[in-house]
Amino acid sequence: MKTVRDGQENPAVRERLLVEALRLFTERGYAATTVREIVAAAGVTKPVLYYYFGSKEGLYLEIMGSIATLFDQRLAELEISTGSVRQRLVHFLGGMLAAARENLPVVRLAYAIYFGPPQGAPFIDFHRFFDLTLEKVEQLVSEGMAKGEIRSAERRPIVWALVGSYHTILEEQLCRSTPRMESADLEGVINMILDGVAPVAKP
Repeated sequence: MKTVRDGQENPAVRERLLVEALRLFTERGYAATTVREIVAAAGVTKPVLYYYFGSKEGLYLEIMGSIATLFDQRLAELEISTGSVRQRLVHFLGGMLAAARENLPVVRLAYAIYFGPPQGAPFIDFHRFFDLTLEKVEQLVSEGMAKGEIRSAERRPIVWALVGSYHTILEEQLCRSTPRMESADLEGVINMILDGVAPVAKP
């Protein structure tokens, strides 16, 4: 049942609802934020929110869906990227960090929902993001070993060192107004890890 002058959608109003809902969900928590507070902050009425998103739950899922779409785009880019395994690891993890930095408010909300107390928010499979990141990095490390770019060794510590470095530097962006580690630092850490497992040159 469409209302709000059927056919006369306003992208600016829709975006304002997303921005204010994201701010309130992050500051107050999902459960504590009411539809009344969201529409008041966005300067609209409840029917307008229902027109665009159906409910508070729909609004939340739209916000979380934006970061999921971005993550899937990064995975798709990895599938068609070229270059050495080292270059593709830097491209993938560096691209993930850059995307997160461009969308810190959404990533911060995701972390609050995942690590914080239960808030009754609609289910999001946050494990999927971490598991797929591990899977893709492990695929690249395995490929590097097969091509002789990485010496044969136990893959698991290498994979977790790479992914752990990415997450540590991401958390710097989330938790500090002036992060102590940036994108260039991530590339340096990746290179240091890979230098440590590079094939030993024969004398």
